Amino acid sequence: MNFQLSSLELAHVLKCEKDTFNKDFILSEVVCDTRKIINGKGVVFFALQGKYRNGASFINEAYQKGVRVFVLRQLPNKTYDDAIYLRVVEPLNALIEFAGWYREKFQIPVIAIIGTHGKTTIKEWVGLLLKEKYHLVKSPKSYNSKLGVAMSLLGLHKDAEMGLFEVSITQKGEGALFRSLIQPTHTIISHVGIKHNESFSSTQDKHQEYTAFLKGCDVVFRIDDKNNEVKVGNKNLVHSNATAEMQDFGFNDKFKSENSAISKNVASFFGIKVPIHYTFSDLAMRLETFAGIHDSLIINDTYSLDLESLETALQYQLNVAKNRKRILFLPKSLEEQSHPSVKALIKRFGSIDCRYIDTLESDLTFVQNSVVLVKGNQGAFMNKFAHSLKLKHHRTKISVNLGALRNNIHVLKDLIPDGTKSLVMVKANAYGTGLIETASFIEGLGVDYLGVAYTDEGVTLRENGVKCPILVMSPGPDDFQDCISYELEPSIYSLQLLDEFIKLLILKNKVGFPIHLKLDTGMHRLGIIPKEIPNFIDILNTQPEIHLKGVYSHFSESDNTKDHSFTEQQLDIFEVSCDLIKKYVSYPFIRHIANSGAIVNYPYASFDMVRMGLVVYGVTAHSVLAKKLKQVIEWTSEVVQVKKLKLGDTIGYNRAFTAQHEMDIAVIPVGYADGFRRALSQGKGYVFIDGKKCKTLGNVCMDMLMVDITGMNVLAGASVEIIGKQQSLMNFASQLETIPYEVLTSLSLRVHRNYIVT
Repeated sequence: MNFQLSSLELAHVLKCEKDTFNKDFILSEVVCDTRKIINGKGVVFFALQGKYRNGASFINEAYQKGVRVFVLRQLPNKTYDDAIYLRVVEPLNALIEFAGWYREKFQIPVIAIIGTHGKTTIKEWVGLLLKEKYHLVKSPKSYNSKLGVAMSLLGLHKDAEMGLFEVSITQKGEGALFRSLIQPTHTIISHVGIKHNESFSSTQDKHQEYTAFLKGCDVVFRIDDKNNEVKVGNKNLVHSNATAEMQDFGFNDKFKSENSAISKNVASFFGIKVPIHYTFSDLAMRLETFAGIHDSLIINDTYSLDLESLETALQYQLNVAKNRKRILFLPKSLEEQSHPSVKALIKRFGSIDCRYIDTLESDLTFVQNSVVLVKGNQGAFMNKFAHSLKLKHHRTKISVNLGALRNNIHVLKDLIPDGTKSLVMVKANAYGTGLIETASFIEGLGVDYLGVAYTDEGVTLRENGVKCPILVMSPGPDDFQDCISYELEPSIYSLQLLDEFIKLLILKNKVGFPIHLKLDTGMHRLGIIPKEIPNFIDILNTQPEIHLKGVYSHFSESDNTKDHSFTEQQLDIFEVSCDLIKKYVSYPFIRHIANSGAIVNYPYASFDMVRMGLVVYGVTAHSVLAKKLKQVIEWTSEVVQVKKLKLGDTIGYNRAFTAQHEMDIAVIPVGYADGFRRALSQGKGYVFIDGKKCKTLGNVCMDMLMVDITGMNVLAGASVEIIGKQQSLMNFASQLETIPYEVLTSLSLRVHRNYIVT
C-alpha cells in the first residue's frame, strides 16, 4: 500500500471536519489493526467498530507506535496536540468511500471473482498465470468482505496493469455496493451454492444480488453449470467446460477441475498460452511451519512470489516471532532485479536479516533461535532449501491447519452476542496441536483470553511472548509465585487456597491482583459452594491484595439436548450466586460459564465471556455446526517396508496374527508411544493408503504397526493417512471407543508437528 495522500486531502475525500490540524501529514497506508503497525509514520488508523472489538480503544496504542492521523466516530478521552482526528459517522463506510475514490484513479482492467466457494483458489491460480505478463495487484488471502475488498483496492499503485479481487456477497444490497466500489471490467463467476442462503429471503434474491453486481461489467467468465442460475444478460460471456478438460489437468475432484478450466480460460482471454498439461498446485501448503535446525522455526512459503503474498508472509512471520530474530530468504534473481517495491515492503516490517540465495548454504549457524521465512515461487530450489533447514526428517507427522482453527473460532464468535468476550482453551498442549505455536496464532486473532489447566503452561506461553490475559484453572499454592511473576490470573476454588494466595501477595506487597472465583454449581469438582459466598465476599472486601476479575463455573452436560433440567438448574445457581456477589462488589466482573456445547445449545448462557474448547479444533456432535467447522489436524505417516507373507506366517509380538493365505503387508513407523493405541490391534483399527482402508494385523507395537495391503500396489514411501480427509478424528475415536479429547491429548510430543495457514 503506497497511495501518497496528504491528511488534508483525506479529510476532503471523506467530507469530514478536522478537529485539530496543526500540521499536515503525507499518508501512504491504511491500518485497522494496531498489531500490524511496525512504524506508524505515514499511517492513517481507521478506528473500526467490530462485533468483538472497538478500534477506538486502540488509538493510544497506535499513537505510541507513531500514528498521527485517526479516522473515528468521536474524539477519545485523551487527545494529542500533534495528532489529527477526522470524525466520520461510520469509519468502515468512510474507508469504503475512500477506497472507491482511490479505485477511480486507475484506468486498468479489474477482474472480480464472485461466488460462494472456490474464489480464493481461482484467484490464486489466475493470478499465478496473469503475473507472467502483467504487473498484477490482487487481494491477499481471502480478503473478500467489505473491509477486505476496500483494503485490497488500496493496494493498487502506479505500476499496476491489472487488478484481481475476490468478493463475497452475503447480504442484500451488497451486489450494487461492491459493483460501485470495485467497478469491475471483467467478472469470474465461481461456484454458486447454498452458502449464505440464510441471509436472503430466497435463492432468487441472492442471484439478483449477483446480477446487480454484473451491471456495467464488460466480460463475464463462468463455468458451464446447469445449477448455476445467475443471469448475465447480454454480456460477453466466456464459458469454461471443465468436464472436457478434466483429464488434461489430472484432477479427479469436480470443483478442482472446474477451477482449473476457468483459470485457463481467463489466462487465454488475456493472451497467455497455458500448456495443456499445466499443473496447478494445491494451495493447502501455503505458510507451512516446522521446527528447524539450531532451535529455529521455519516458515516455508514457496508457492508463489509476489508483493501481496510476501506481505502476508512477513506479517505472519512477525506475529509468530514475537521477540525472536527474523530472517528472510529470497531468490537471488530478485536481488538482481533490485525491485524498489520489494525493498520498501521489507523495510516496513522493521529489523529483518534479508538474504538472497541461489545455492544451498553450508554454514547455517546464524539461524540460531530465529524465525526463518523462505519465500519463493513454484521453482523447486527454494522449497528444497526450506526443507534442508528442517531439524530432522520425520516419516510420521501431525499437520495443524491454523487456517481451519481461525475459521472455527470465527464460526463460534458468530454465535455469541455482541460484546461477549471469548476465551480459547489451550490446555493439554493445545489439545495436542502444540501449545506455543497454536496459542501464539490464536492470540493474533484477537481473542480476549487464553485458558490453561496448569501454571507451567501459562509460564511457557509468557516465556514465548504471549501477552494476552491467561486464566489458570487448576493452580496450587506452590504455583502462586509464578502466577505473580508472569501475570497469570489464577482460579480460586477454595477459601483455604484464597488464604494461601493472600498471604503471598502481602509478602510481595502486591495490591489488586486479579483472580477468578470458581463456583461449584453441581459438577462437584473444584469450586466453592454457594453457602461459602458470604465468607468470600467478606475476605474480598477486606483484603486489597485481590481484585475479582471474574466468576465462573462449569456445566456438567451442556451437550445434552434431550434433558435440559440439570443444566438449567446449574444456570439458576450461577445467576443467583453472581447476583449476590454483585450486591457487595462495587465494580463489574466477568461472568463465564458457557463452554463449547453451551455456546451452541444455550446461547442465553453466554453472559460476559464464553470459553471455547474442543469445537475450536474442529470437533462437535452438533450436526448443523459440524458443517461449518473445518478439521484442524491431519495425522499422516508413510510405509517404510512392504513384505509378502506365505500361508502360516505370523506377525509381530506374541505371533498374534497368522496368515491364512498369501498376502502383502505394509510396515508403518507409528505405534502406541505415538498415540496409536494398542487397543487398535488385530483389525480393530485401520489406516488409509492410496484411498483404501487397510486394517491392522497382529499387535500394534510401541513404534510400529502392520496393515493388510493385499491386492494393492503399494511401495515403500507411500503416504499413510491415520486422521484426515478419509478418516475423521471422530471416526478414529470411535474405533477406540473413546472421545476425541482423549485422542488429541494422547498424541505424543515426539510426533513432529507441521503448521500451515490456508
